[in-house]
Amino acid sequence: MKKIISFLLLGVFPFLNAQVLPDLMPKTPNASQFTNYSKNNLGSPTISPLNTTNQSVRNQLLIAEVERNQQEQQMREKQAQALIDDALHSFPENYSLPSYGDEAGANYYRKAFEKLRNLSSADFSVKKAIFAIENAFYEETENYDEFESTIKQTGDFLREKMNELGYDSKSNLAKNFLLFQFFSDTLQIESKNLKHLPLTYDFEDYMGKDDWSKMFVKKLLETGKGQCNSLPQLYLILAEEIGAEANLALSPNHSYIKFQDDEKWKWYNVELTNGMLTTDAFILQSGYVKAEALQNKVYMHPLSKQQLQSHLYMNLALGYIGKYGYDEFVNEMISKALELNPSNVQAYLIKSNYATIKVKYALDRLGIGKENFDEIKQHPRAIQLYKNMIAQYNMVDKLGHQEMPPDEYQKWLASVKEESNKQQNIELKTKLNTIIPVKQ
Repeated sequence: MKKIISFLLLGVFPFLNAQVLPDLMPKTPNASQFTNYSKNNLGSPTISPLNTTNQSVRNQLLIAEVERNQQEQQMREKQAQALIDDALHSFPENYSLPSYGDEAGANYYRKAFEKLRNLSSADFSVKKAIFAIENAFYEETENYDEFESTIKQTGDFLREKMNELGYDSKSNLAKNFLLFQFFSDTLQIESKNLKHLPLTYDFEDYMGKDDWSKMFVKKLLETGKGQCNSLPQLYLILAEEIGAEANLALSPNHSYIKFQDDEKWKWYNVELTNGMLTTDAFILQSGYVKAEALQNKVYMHPLSKQQLQSHLYMNLALGYIGKYGYDEFVNEMISKALELNPSNVQAYLIKSNYATIKVKYALDRLGIGKENFDEIKQHPRAIQLYKNMIAQYNMVDKLGHQEMPPDEYQKWLASVKEESNKQQNIELKTKLNTIIPVKQ
């Protein structure tokens, strides 16, 4: 299995400087550079009609001259465009990356991509989408009916526990508070002697670098351990199952859950990696959430259904990259993600990688290295690829992303267990417990 290439690979090309790249693209000739002969512009130094007193013949000759000059002008423009086209096509295969489409199992990612595209916003199901993404990795060996049955049984457990606690089944606050307890506490239905233990964080290969399936809901259901990708995804699946409204939210290298009270006045943050209710201040104390990201609603903002779909396309692409690598299909998936959410900074990070790899591929094909980089001037489309790569990095910067190093991420996650955060979690739980609507 190929490992996912680290985000932001601009360091591969330390000799490429976006600030000093000259504008080397050939210019299309401007029509104003050619003599303009029109029926309203017949300045006669360029036209020498026959000496005749017959005005009709004179006019016909003038018209013929104008038409001939216009034809010559059009021919010159075509010739100029042909030269440009020849320059733009004097390279191998448009530098398209080699496809992994023929590799064993790659077709399942194409099928999953089509399944996601067929899920319209109206009938979009988080459960179906996530299963399709994970099943592509397993080459469609997983059984959807079994997965659906597990989710339904869990939903039945939650509904019965809600009834036992006397919660109002129509309250979004009550349903989300119960979901939070399901993930963070031990829940038991006494009448049936059913017990569910809290789900825990798996620190082993939590970014899926060695085994991408570590990121999956399937693995979480089987082991009771997950991380910041699978835990929030299972929460959303179960929220969908019991009719609760909840949203995914993002921060650098991380995702968590946000939900509202019944009056839609207040938002609550659920940090599933540690099973605590947190405030926005906890997210901000990581030190890696920039003001631009907040302004652009990239981080700490509840994702809409369409933005969630965009996020899942990005997840599908990451699974494909982890198993195979970068090719043009990756760009197709990411383009769809960005179509749904133009502020999806994770998608732009992947697009930056794709653009960087494509530039490197083009330079390798052309035999251009650091020592002879100036030769790129002779290859207009290679310059276009380079400019596109710089544009992707600029977009990541513009959106306000700042990468969090893995060791800093672990320190930040561990900080939620500091005494002040523990106390805050207790206070939030106590307050919520007192305002949960109950059955009348």
